[in-house]
Amino acid sequence: MKKFYAMFFMSVFLFCFSLGQTVVNAESAPRTISVQGESDFTVTPDQVSVEIGIETTGETAQAAAQSNAAVMTKIQNALYNIGLTESDIKTSSYNFYPVYDKDNSQLISQYKAENTVIVTTADINQIGSIIDTAVRNGANNINSVKFGLKDEKKYKDSAIKAAVLDAKGKARTIADGLGKSIVNVVSASESNIYIENYRASNVSLKAMSADMSTTTPINAKDLNVTARISVTFEIN
Repeated sequence: MKKFYAMFFMSVFLFCFSLGQTVVNAESAPRTISVQGESDFTVTPDQVSVEIGIETTGETAQAAAQSNAAVMTKIQNALYNIGLTESDIKTSSYNFYPVYDKDNSQLISQYKAENTVIVTTADINQIGSIIDTAVRNGANNINSVKFGLKDEKKYKDSAIKAAVLDAKGKARTIADGLGKSIVNVVSASESNIYIENYRASNVSLKAMSADMSTTTPINAKDLNVTARISVTFEIN
């Protein structure tokens, strides 16, 4: 019987102790405010790239390949003459395949070669001249014109810092309204960091005439840079 009472009182003691610990822990849990910091600004692009392609055909594989190589060499030399360098021109894709007769799927009617290069320049105003030069020298496919930034990380870092400052400002405003103050950061997480990818929509050139008399107009626009940061602050 004595053993039973001893175990009973021990159980009650442990229960009370545990309950006391729970109350203490609840009272000591930090008070927090969770906010989302945001930043949104625009920046002028400092580089532009264009995909320039050529498509050639020939009755033999050698004829198609040689014709393609000759045209691409002519285009690149013309681009060098207007100030571009080898580092500005990079091969994007090269495809070579037979074309079968539409009436006889076993018969090869010709061979086709496709070669695409990406031309990049920091001179935004030069892009129209680059396109015209390429087309005049044999390019028959302009796939896209893309405006961008050389150092995206720099602008992403700026956006993050601005979003953090916005979060701090919001948290301080809320805390002041509650008669509290910010004392620490409990957690922070990146929600979204985004730099707009702008492609000119007024460029659609297929087999353009080589006797163009005016420069192709290509207009850039500022790029949006945004950031979202979720932060939880401790208040007193």
